[in-house]
Amino acid sequence: MHLAYEKFNFQLSQFEENLQKLARDIASGVLFEKLEPNELWKRSEKTITSLMELLESLHEKLLLLKPEKAPLIESQYQNMAKSLKNFKEILAQKTSDSLANSRLAFEQLRKAVTDGSDMLVLMRQIRDEPNPVIDAVLRLKTASEMKGQVITIKAPRQVQPLIEKLFRHIEAIRASIISAEKALGEIKTHLRNIQQECLRMGNGKEGGKGSAKVEASQPKNDGQLSLSQFKPEGES
Repeated sequence: MHLAYEKFNFQLSQFEENLQKLARDIASGVLFEKLEPNELWKRSEKTITSLMELLESLHEKLLLLKPEKAPLIESQYQNMAKSLKNFKEILAQKTSDSLANSRLAFEQLRKAVTDGSDMLVLMRQIRDEPNPVIDAVLRLKTASEMKGQVITIKAPRQVQPLIEKLFRHIEAIRASIISAEKALGEIKTHLRNIQQECLRMGNGKEGGKGSAKVEASQPKNDGQLSLSQFKPEGES
């Protein structure tokens, strides 16, 4: 198995464990909406930080293993990343009603669990069915990198031409792998460009960039803030 697959499987396992822990903490009441913001963050910080780091790394590997699924990968990645970021930033806001912040942040936390479950299904699908060309290149690369003991092959003279022909094929495969690695590098560059374009289009629809900020206005009706009151800094 190529190192890329080994690392992908390990991180996928870590992602699933952290997501399950987050869901258990919500279900068992370790995390709940009536905690003060600093306490809610204290109890969830380690899990949230780990999930954010794993999501970022796995996102890149998913694009490499299944580039034709880039729009779906990007969409599900953005959904979960936004929910986790909102949760963290809402808790950091200073308002007169701290528990309203906790309620709003907790909504984003539950959404992150749902988004994470969708992302996990997609990760498993790509792990089990990667792009066949990329998969073949990675496996050939692994075969070319394997270093074993050099042995002497004793064979009848009439078989030697066949062995020499086999070795020529092996050398041709190595040359193909070098060319394929270069092509993979170009694919990754194009994927990064696509990602940047998607981010720019997304930011344009949202009306610009900025860090999040919760309004300190009076809560509506039931006293609970809504996500519409969670605005980028700098807006009036």
